[in-house]
Amino acid sequence: MLPLKKSAFTLTSIFLALAAQIFAHAIPNPALGVKGTPQRSDVQRPSTAKPCGNVDITSKLDTSTAIAAAADGSVTLKVQNFNAGADGSTSVSVEVDQTGTGKKFVAGKVTKNGNPKPSKVETDQVTFSLPAGTKCAGGKAKNLCLVSVKTTSGFGACTVVSQGNAAAANPPPKAAAPAAPKPQAATSKAPSIAELAAKNKGKKTVFETCAKDSDCQQGCCGFSSGKCAGPDVAQTNGSGGCGHGNKSPNCDVATLLGFKNCIGGFKNGDLKAAATQQAAAFAAQLDNLPFKPSRRDMGESVEAISRREILQQGKFAPGLLKAREGALELEAREYEEEFQ
Repeated sequence: MLPLKKSAFTLTSIFLALAAQIFAHAIPNPALGVKGTPQRSDVQRPSTAKPCGNVDITSKLDTSTAIAAAADGSVTLKVQNFNAGADGSTSVSVEVDQTGTGKKFVAGKVTKNGNPKPSKVETDQVTFSLPAGTKCAGGKAKNLCLVSVKTTSGFGACTVVSQGNAAAANPPPKAAAPAAPKPQAATSKAPSIAELAAKNKGKKTVFETCAKDSDCQQGCCGFSSGKCAGPDVAQTNGSGGCGHGNKSPNCDVATLLGFKNCIGGFKNGDLKAAATQQAAAFAAQLDNLPFKPSRRDMGESVEAISRREILQQGKFAPGLLKAREGALELEAREYEEEFQ
């Protein structure tokens, strides 16, 4: 018989060893049937007969927190231990039941495991893949899988994994469908005169040498002179109209501003071109002339706007208005005499 003191010491050692084994635990987080963060008392001992330990699968599957599987079928969960050493291992194996009933488990592949012998209490991340072709069909939504997680020391629990309803796990990647073209708006807001005019501020002013109309603020490079000029003045001051560098002169900007005395032989270009619109806006601002920017999608013909409509769009300076009215009346009489 052992001495009493030695016997008591031996019994104490055995008790402590058993206690260490009893309280050596680890559990996946989230865990089946556990609200919030799992505690030591929530740890189970998964087995073939009881893959989720003592937790009732049927009543807990839909009410437990689920982890969403990634598009490639991978799942990442946490494993919490409550003891250090091998008994507190967070290294696991997993089995997956796509029916969610706990009756048809298939081994899953762990691609990133936990610590088999942690030196302290810790939480490790574990990643595993659902078996190829898995289609989670458990729960009311028919999209839940049940996963039994077991550590190398025999502890663990089950966790719930959710998957999209429409497709099986690990589907081959599909090429993205080309984006449908956005419908063109039926109308678009015409830019303001100020916005257009601002784009021409840095260009050359009248009497400066130019090579083409787009060099000049008012969009007119004298056809004969090669110098910037006002689009209306260029028709009468010896400039020979606008359009220096072209085969024939033009009065693009003059037409947009409603001037009718374009030099003979002129040939206008695209009156809706951005450069022409900007020059007309600049000249309109400079001389207090009305101008209506064009909207291409509306098919609006600026050159078709009548003289009356042009005059109604804004107010000429009084002196200029009177001079312009006289010139237009004279032009109209000359036209009538020529073709009568």
